Amino acid sequence: MRKFISYMITDPSYEFTEILNAVKKHKPDFVCYRNKIYYDKKEIIEFAKFAKEYSKVFINYDSLKDNEVLEFFDGIHLPSNKTDLINSFGNKTIITSTHSEKEVLSSQNSDYITFSPIFDSKGRKGLGIDRLNEICKLHQNVIALGGIIGKKEINAVKNSCAIGFASIRYFFT
Repeated sequence: MRKFISYMITDPSYEFTEILNAVKKHKPDFVCYRNKIYYDKKEIIEFAKFAKEYSKVFINYDSLKDNEVLEFFDGIHLPSNKTDLINSFGNKTIITSTHSEKEVLSSQNSDYITFSPIFDSKGRKGLGIDRLNEICKLHQNVIALGGIIGKKEINAVKNSCAIGFASIRYFFT
């Protein structure tokens, strides 16, 4: 039986201590530091050191303003418009965000991809489990993302061909 991955993505709308508590409570397999609002190198390093106790730790490319912090992370989460950087980080694990077949195909060298949105999320129409299963034929390590807020969505993803789920809100409810 395959390992089903849980992937927590942080959001700066939550207090830093709330984020750390959520990591400790849920112990996701992967956790990504994502903060597009402000840059705080000390916070990034503190987060990585703390989260490594529980998870494999990633930094979102948009939060990476200083390559010195890379040593604290296992990998990078790239946006879909940065696929040209997939092979630029040495031995780091690469996750790439995707939203279309074209983006999936351009992300073939990524270790993992997220595909979204699967369910309706923040005004965006979900692409659904059938589309997710089609995408899983194009990449071996697809993580479902988008609108995953509870057990109902997680169970639907578990019954798909995806290897796991990613979420922000699920880990804070």
